Amino acid sequence: MLQQYANFVVNNASQVSSIENALRMLTYILPGRFADAELASEAIYTLLSFVGVYHDGLLAKAAKTGLLVDKQGQPVKVDVTPFNRYHGRLARRSDLYRAASMLLGGLQFGEKLVEMIAAKRLGEKQRWRVVAWTEIAKIVLRLALLQLSGRRMVTGSVVPERLVDPATLGAAGRIAGAAGAFGEAADGTGAPWKGGRSGLEFRSVRGILEKAEGSANLDRYIAGAARDPEKVAPALSLVRRFGPLGLAGELLFILRPLVYVMGMRKLGTKDWRPWALSLLIELASRQMIRSDLHAKGTAMPEHTVERDELARRKWLFLYYLLRSPFFDRFTESRLTRIADWCNNKPLLSLLGSLIQDYQPLWQQYYFYTAGS
Repeated sequence: MLQQYANFVVNNASQVSSIENALRMLTYILPGRFADAELASEAIYTLLSFVGVYHDGLLAKAAKTGLLVDKQGQPVKVDVTPFNRYHGRLARRSDLYRAASMLLGGLQFGEKLVEMIAAKRLGEKQRWRVVAWTEIAKIVLRLALLQLSGRRMVTGSVVPERLVDPATLGAAGRIAGAAGAFGEAADGTGAPWKGGRSGLEFRSVRGILEKAEGSANLDRYIAGAARDPEKVAPALSLVRRFGPLGLAGELLFILRPLVYVMGMRKLGTKDWRPWALSLLIELASRQMIRSDLHAKGTAMPEHTVERDELARRKWLFLYYLLRSPFFDRFTESRLTRIADWCNNKPLLSLLGSLIQDYQPLWQQYYFYTAGS
């Protein structure tokens, strides 16, 4: 049954992706349309998140085994991202890392839906208990990932990035028959060989020549790969180990959400102290990690995995504008004026409607602005 479904997704990847995107767009406009619309919207979005990751895995596997072609009928070439190389290496090295990554990703996908259900079915007090235990579970998993990775930075997402854009795919059936059953590598001396213990993949000389489109282009191919250090660097070197100061900063960042939640449970959502304490912890964490970088003689990380994560954490500061009491005191009135202005403009009315629909969600539900 699963095999048949996998074959269907691979052979109809573009259409399946279009359906996913249409349903995902629907989740953005559902809130505020009817009773419990936000719950229905979040349920659809959560389901699509899980299904999307499963579909991405199927397509990535199919592309690696030569089952996917583009609209011109040429086999799709998969260029594994540094992010996927790094996390894939850790997952192959440790089953615990793989399990913790899967659990953390599942919690991140479902946390908003779980909070909504708790609020509507269990009441406000139990909702905050569910939120606190969810954050505790995420902290435990992140601490496990921190240790299992050799005390390296824990990225916000541990779900593999999409390797294949379904919109660029053509009909897979033209080469599927030659490749055999889905999930099996195509036969031939040009196929890569993977080490059983290390998980490292070694390509044959013929495979390199084929990708280089002939021996005349081999020098150009090798030179192109060498110009990008991330393509030849060991996977674990893409994120450096923390020193003592950086490790302390990472621990602060991981523990920050629980400090914020416990403060709100004790003092209330309108009290400034949890908001200010969380902000100070996040600022201290960022400064400690930056100082750790400078102590190693580099002002910025060398590789994109670290750079992207630090940039993501910088953008997380915007969530403080959407959290009470700052949101109630400063942001809400300004957003309302922007929404009213947009509603009178033909092309911007949708933006104004989205702001109005999501304002109550930002105020009512923790995980919409948690950034955790």
